[in-house]
Amino acid sequence: MADSAVTKLPILPPEIWDHIFDLATCVPYTLVPEIYEKSSIIGRVYNRQYHPELRAALVTKRSLVLVCRKWWYVAIRHLYRAIYIGRVRCLSSLNDTLQKYVTGEGTMSEADLLGRWTRRLDVSIRGLHAGLSSEAAHYLVKIINNLHNLEIVSFEFIPSSSHHLDVTSKNIHNALRKSASSLRVLDWTTNLIEMDTIQLTELLRKSHQLRILHFPNLILFDTESLESILSSVNTLALLHLPGLRSYPTKDDLENAYISLREVILNAEIMSSYYVPAWSKFMSCYGVSITSVQLRDVTLAGPLNDYLDMVNCWCPNLRKLTLAFRTLLYIRIDNLHFPPVEYLGLIWQQPHPRWTYKFLLWSLTTIKNRIPSLQVVQFLDFRNVQWLLTQNSRTVIRALKRNPARSGFRVEDHEGNSMSELISIRGYGRP
Repeated sequence: MADSAVTKLPILPPEIWDHIFDLATCVPYTLVPEIYEKSSIIGRVYNRQYHPELRAALVTKRSLVLVCRKWWYVAIRHLYRAIYIGRVRCLSSLNDTLQKYVTGEGTMSEADLLGRWTRRLDVSIRGLHAGLSSEAAHYLVKIINNLHNLEIVSFEFIPSSSHHLDVTSKNIHNALRKSASSLRVLDWTTNLIEMDTIQLTELLRKSHQLRILHFPNLILFDTESLESILSSVNTLALLHLPGLRSYPTKDDLENAYISLREVILNAEIMSSYYVPAWSKFMSCYGVSITSVQLRDVTLAGPLNDYLDMVNCWCPNLRKLTLAFRTLLYIRIDNLHFPPVEYLGLIWQQPHPRWTYKFLLWSLTTIKNRIPSLQVVQFLDFRNVQWLLTQNSRTVIRALKRNPARSGFRVEDHEGNSMSELISIRGYGRP
């Protein structure tokens, strides 16, 4: 039997290999600062699009690490730069590996601590039940204690039942305080973990560089905590605002530094109850806000209540995003739109063709009602797929009515012109 050929690796400086590995494993919009461009979809929409890409990149990174000792030292920083945890059984092995390098017992004994490279942590565990939840929390705390330079943290627990998990956030948030000085994005897309408000408040107060706070179930009651957050946070996503015990005075606001530019809130049927509280919030901070997103939209009535509030208190608004549960019960062309330049659209499930036809044909009417409108963008990649693969002819006919000559542009989730995509890829051809 002939000897197998030995492939010799080219001799290149480590800096060149590092750049090659970066090109081979980079996932756009998943690290600072690129992720800021996706602030409006942080949460489940973002996770659906980018978690599969992060998992695929991890497979490539693991392969690079295993090639040889020389590559290990260069590729290991890429492997641990973004940690994705999708199963409970991954927690114990990851914790063991991190701990071994803390004690100097790792495979490469002279290597640096692995946790020092980590900038992003995603915890997206599905099928979690009560028997595993306490074990998961135990290992998560130990893992986070070894990651001191985190910039992006995302939690999305999807349990096997609708019951709350037997887990408290106290120790998790306490562990995250070690990364408070570097934390830029905190996404807590779960309402199934018992909240420890004291530890969370302390974490947020110490996170002076936090830019995006996506915490739908965060409940704020005191002005001091809110102003501490708004001094750094540009994007704030809350499910409801129960109402603060007190609000800042006009003099307080004149002396305060407010970074807030984007607010994401819930506009479902029952949420109209919170319109007065949000109106009071907007009366204080609305002048700073340039972007608003209204989520879980079902009916026009509650949605128009929020749009009226935005029209009243947000004079500098440039972007509006509407995230619908369903398009079936809303005439989008009759909504009380503010004079924005950008309209983002998201919906959760496929719809009959007539629904898309009405939506797309309504864009011209909307443009006539909002002369300032320049861009309509479909932000969820699934929505774009549904339109282009199953309803392409409807899209083509509707886009022909689009007054492009007046600067009105319809874009996909990546900012590409839908008309150009259809032309290049040949959608709708017989």
